[in-house]
Amino acid sequence: MQTSELMAPRPSRHHVGLAALAVACAAPCASTAVADTAVLRSVADVTLIQPNDGLQYALGAAYNIYCGRVGVNGGGTLRRAVVRFDLSAIPAGSTILSVSYKAYMSQTNSGANDCKLHRMLAPWGEGTSFAFGGGGTSPEVNDATWTYNFWPTSTWAVPGGVFVPTASATKSVNAVGFYTWATVPALVADVQAWLDTPAVNYGWVMVGNEATLETAKRFDARESSDITHHPTITVVYTLASATPGDLNGDGKINGVDMGILLAAWGGTGPADLNRDGIVDGADLGLLLSNWKP
Repeated sequence: MQTSELMAPRPSRHHVGLAALAVACAAPCASTAVADTAVLRSVADVTLIQPNDGLQYALGAAYNIYCGRVGVNGGGTLRRAVVRFDLSAIPAGSTILSVSYKAYMSQTNSGANDCKLHRMLAPWGEGTSFAFGGGGTSPEVNDATWTYNFWPTSTWAVPGGVFVPTASATKSVNAVGFYTWATVPALVADVQAWLDTPAVNYGWVMVGNEATLETAKRFDARESSDITHHPTITVVYTLASATPGDLNGDGKINGVDMGILLAAWGGTGPADLNRDGIVDGADLGLLLSNWKP
């Protein structure tokens, strides 16, 4: 599919003169770079179960993952679901344009509650522990638990998992069904960072309502028999051009590409050639240094 026309505020007087140089870019000045889409299922998903008896519990190979706070029968303890995706199907050097996360909620005890995605900051394991329900069972080797990121040899720096305090995305979930966390800049930034540096791809943790009893939500895991219920992400991206600056993929770097860059000035996307989060003079400098009419 083709990327949509780049929409941006009118260039300021600061670079109007540069825009005049892009005479080869006929209106409308839009990128024709081809965007690809990857739909990826989770490769690991576990539930971190807060204990109330000093023991450790895990759900490494269970059919479901949980987030939120359980009721008094479960000790009023917390559940956090952790998911990870393999991005190797996306070519290195690609630019991520959008990311959405989809999960199927199969059971709920309460009304609407927010479920937030936070980027994980430490690795974790998925063992073979299995149990029905959110109470968990004794961990197996390399299982992630509330205290251990790899049981029984490595512990979290902070019990309950180490993650960015600010959520990357938030979705209110209520009745049973599919939910999609729509693309936002923070999700795009997370996946771009993982693609650029695979060693820090630790996935997200799903954090529910942890202040109120009986707010736990159950989602289907990658072990679910229904493949359509597995946690998935849909990633839209453009391939890296052989030479930075060829924004329309025609093998040239000329006024057309300059016009595309100027139309995206102050924003982000493929025209952010140095990937610093903004299209600005540094990117224009890269384009001009690679000029190939």
